[in-house]
Amino acid sequence: MKKNKRFIFSLFFFFLLLLIQLSAILFLPLNYVTASIVVVIDLLLLGQIIAQHKRLQISNHEKIMRASRVAEQALDFVSEDMPVGVISWGTDYQFVWTNPYITEEVHDLSLEEQQNVIKELIQQDEKKKSIYKIKDTLYHFQINKDKQLVYLIDITKEVELETKEQNLQAVIGLLSVDNYDDVVDRKDDKEISYINSFITAVISDWMDSYGIFYKRINAERFFFLARYEDLEEMQENQFDLLEKIRSSAEEEGVLVTISMGIGFGNQSLEMIGDTAQNNLDIALVRGGDQVVVKDADENSKPTFFGGNSASTGKRTRVRSRAMSTALKNVFNETGNVYVMGHRFPDMDAIGASFGVTCLARFHSKNSYVIINENETIPDVERCLEEIHKDENMEKLLLSPEAAIKQRKPGDLLVMVDYHRPSLSISQEFYEQFENVVIIDHHRRGEEFPSRSLLTYIESSASSSAELVSELIQFESKEDRRMTKMEATLLLAGMTVDTKNFAVRTTSRTFDVASYLKTCGADATLVQYLLSTDIQSYLEISRLVGESEYVREDIVITTGSESKKYDNVTAAKTADTLLSMVDINAAFVIVKRTDGVIAISARSSGTINVQIIMESLGGGGHFTNAAAQLSDMTITGAKEKLLTAINNQLSEGEKEE
Repeated sequence: MKKNKRFIFSLFFFFLLLLIQLSAILFLPLNYVTASIVVVIDLLLLGQIIAQHKRLQISNHEKIMRASRVAEQALDFVSEDMPVGVISWGTDYQFVWTNPYITEEVHDLSLEEQQNVIKELIQQDEKKKSIYKIKDTLYHFQINKDKQLVYLIDITKEVELETKEQNLQAVIGLLSVDNYDDVVDRKDDKEISYINSFITAVISDWMDSYGIFYKRINAERFFFLARYEDLEEMQENQFDLLEKIRSSAEEEGVLVTISMGIGFGNQSLEMIGDTAQNNLDIALVRGGDQVVVKDADENSKPTFFGGNSASTGKRTRVRSRAMSTALKNVFNETGNVYVMGHRFPDMDAIGASFGVTCLARFHSKNSYVIINENETIPDVERCLEEIHKDENMEKLLLSPEAAIKQRKPGDLLVMVDYHRPSLSISQEFYEQFENVVIIDHHRRGEEFPSRSLLTYIESSASSSAELVSELIQFESKEDRRMTKMEATLLLAGMTVDTKNFAVRTTSRTFDVASYLKTCGADATLVQYLLSTDIQSYLEISRLVGESEYVREDIVITTGSESKKYDNVTAAKTADTLLSMVDINAAFVIVKRTDGVIAISARSSGTINVQIIMESLGGGGHFTNAAAQLSDMTITGAKEKLLTAINNQLSEGEKEE
């Protein structure tokens, strides 16, 4: 650019000089010799300028040639030497051209294989995926469909390093023998020693097979340390120790099951250890005989393995009394007490709620039961009619809207018969509380309150009413006794969840029922509250009549898309189906009055319906569970349920 300016300036100066010379020749008296000399000088000067211009043109040409050579070299580098694979394909998806970098990986591919590679890459790109494997090499790829080009970057080493780093993550596990105290109870020292040796031998052999470090902490608990690659292998084998120790124990005539809590991740060992302990607590609360695995990252979700045997009863009167004392301390440190069950509460939730208000009264606390009378089932509607007849009990009822306006900082919320916040009668009301207590008998699921002062979850109990009744029994004195109506509601709750004391009962269940009778529980009123009207009976009969087999011992029935049912009808239908000969599991799918699809599941104990319902976002017990599906049709819910059932049956067959 500068040389071009100099050339233009030189040319301008030459013409200016020429103009001056012409003016001098015309107006000044010059001889011919002088004029000739001036002309010769001008010609020489002009020649010099023209030569300079030619040199400038040659220089620009050389620059262009040099730039072309650089561009060609760069293009050669991009296409030949740069570590990025390039594939160009034609209209038939066949490779048209590949650079040498990718040729080494694909030169042996047949025409059909080439076409498949391009089609698969396009499909992966449409799914927003960018990783593809050709032979033994992993590539990060980008596609330009318009130009029919694909660019591939080898990320094999990066992935290998990432995998190696992941495999070296610390894994901390805690293993607990679920029912050790029951097994060794009333055994002599020789028998206890044999049982300890047996348990240690089975667990040690399993630990040694993975080459991990372990240590027995006490008679019923082990600690182990492993790497993530060991954990992956355990998961691939579905933690076969659960089945090994169960089957081996049966052969030895010892009923032993185990539970494990495992934590892993890149966090501190303290956080991983805390996660392992929390996971073990979850496994035990869910009934034992299972493994809970979770990354120490607080945003990760736990994975469950096992849980294919019914809950082992570990509740003791010592633990119940300790919970009673802890609850008393919580009451003394908080303000008013609000008690809330799940949406569309059943008699167990209602009975347990009024049982908690009784406990609050023992400690001179104002208490209220949150109820949405627009979301009730027939049993509860009849129950509310009776409650409204009792002035003292009626004033305990409070709508969610009124409760929200009335609540003050420092008040306490007690969640009964559920622990998943999303199932609250009013989730808005739940979210206002910092102080929360949970009393529930369902197996603990993934969703759980992030803050709780006290958690009393016993999956081995028949009902929440049973748990609350025991707490009342410990607190009761001559001047502190529950009313007849409170005792009746608690007995009704136990009766519902035990199917008239036919399922999930222990000696503790009957002890509590006996206590409630001594407190004046009215069995006749219980029968009335739980009675079925003719219309409901006919609906149950129709659902039973339209049931179909999933396999010879599993049945499923569905309501119509246009008809809405209450939860009681669905539950009673499932109970009726399960009472049939050779039926081990029953599922009922209906549309609830609020438009949500509800699934009630029942099992005789050979099939874990809890895991099936958990896969659909629900939960419950091994033999009694449920799920709710929003934005779903009956047909869609049935398809999802069948998939979940088949998956569970397949897992069961693998374990066998």
